[in-house]
Amino acid sequence: MTLPFILFDLDNTLYPAESGLMQEMNRRMSLFVSELLSVDLETANAMRQARGSEFGTTLEWLRSFHGLQDPESYLKAVHPQDVDRMVSPDPQLRKFLLSLSNEYVLFTNSPLEHAQRTLSALGVADLFPRIWDLRRMGFEGKPSFSAFQLILNDLDLRPSETLLVDDNEYNLAAFGDLGGHVFDTKDRNPSSWTVELAEYLASWN
Repeated sequence: MTLPFILFDLDNTLYPAESGLMQEMNRRMSLFVSELLSVDLETANAMRQARGSEFGTTLEWLRSFHGLQDPESYLKAVHPQDVDRMVSPDPQLRKFLLSLSNEYVLFTNSPLEHAQRTLSALGVADLFPRIWDLRRMGFEGKPSFSAFQLILNDLDLRPSETLLVDDNEYNLAAFGDLGGHVFDTKDRNPSSWTVELAEYLASWN
């Protein structure tokens, strides 16, 4: 069987969750919701958590349910400029990516500029010339069917030919329901899951 085409998630997948980057973005998301809806931070965070599984992303919830017309204001507020303060170069991740015989791309619910900053901080930006970001998906990201359909159509792939590497259970479940292969990185550092993924790919048949 042909090796699967890999769709790599970015945040809390290619870098360790304990870096603090995703926590900082979550803080900023709740602050944005707090200011937009005129509620306190605790209420904003609870609202985000309650609706996240329904809409997939906080942005989609705000657009669909609260009529947010300017997604760019959200993206600018949520994604920090100083990514390299939290994310460091990862030589092991780079070595792993260079060892792959599979084709792969980055598939992220973040905007392109955040993806590029984070990949640069990790020292692997040159290994991801192709990035599917939130704007490219029309601001409707994973786990929506339209996001998966778009990238599969763009790459001329069937779900059965494709492996999603992601830390989000809803993304993984939705792609699995389409017939795609999935690899869960939740609560695992790249130093751990890259070893297991390499073994999994070596046994692919």
